[in-house]
Amino acid sequence: MRKIINLICSKSKLAHDLRFKFSFIRKTGYIPSFKNPKTFNEKINYRKNNHKNELFSICADKIKSKEYVAEKLSEDYIIENYYVGDNVTVEKIKEILADKGDLLLKANHNSGPVYLIDVNATDDEIKRKVDDVNNQLKKDYGKQLNEPWYSEIKPRVLVEKRLLPQAGETDIRDYKFHTFKQNDGSFKVVLQVDFERNDNYTRSFFDEELNWLPFHSDIAACIKTSIEKPKNYDEMLAAAKVLAEPFSYARVDFYNVDGAIYFGELTFAHGSGRGAFCHKVYDLWLGRLWQGDPSY
Repeated sequence: MRKIINLICSKSKLAHDLRFKFSFIRKTGYIPSFKNPKTFNEKINYRKNNHKNELFSICADKIKSKEYVAEKLSEDYIIENYYVGDNVTVEKIKEILADKGDLLLKANHNSGPVYLIDVNATDDEIKRKVDDVNNQLKKDYGKQLNEPWYSEIKPRVLVEKRLLPQAGETDIRDYKFHTFKQNDGSFKVVLQVDFERNDNYTRSFFDEELNWLPFHSDIAACIKTSIEKPKNYDEMLAAAKVLAEPFSYARVDFYNVDGAIYFGELTFAHGSGRGAFCHKVYDLWLGRLWQGDPSY
């Protein structure tokens, strides 16, 4: 049945839009207004249907965005690329593993899945992950989720260095800066920190002064209500604002490993516009922070 529904939705924009709207209502608990948006999720969907910023496709491209960030900030923020190509083979991955060690394998034109491959991976595991990423290149992610800027990206394979977590942690922390440009040119920032993505995943929100914000999303539980200030946090915050400057809203992701800051990605449709919060009031609050035209 799901395959039939997917086929119908792939052929009919009306069916696709109806399915998305029902999914939105089921997840968020309210009927949206995408033409007169007020909440954060409504404004994301307005952007998806009315995007006008030419930088969306450049900055959403996991390869080109690194070049953009290196120019705007510094190459010091860039995670090393081991390989970029139109496809990848098991033999190539094994060659990189032998030469460089653990790696991350991903496509550049979507939001995953991203695969960690370590030096102890079996041939079967490598083949499964290589085959999946090569298959990802055949799919129009922008069309699937109605995020058209992804459709403008040439699909390619990216293999990059694996960053190791800090001592005492099993996974690297992901610092996601929701950055809202205000009408006076200043910024309001909500920091989302994802902890232990691959084991006991939790997510907490803070203001830019690292005061805990008492809400949570439907993706992960909120366990941590305080956080120590990371080394070079002020630099990371300033860098997020530099990268977000051309946009009314952008989510700027960084990793911070003992003070070394690395760019993760730029995202323009967080949760594809249906990321539910614990109550609509927080969706509305974030929507009010978003003062500029969502098209940009």
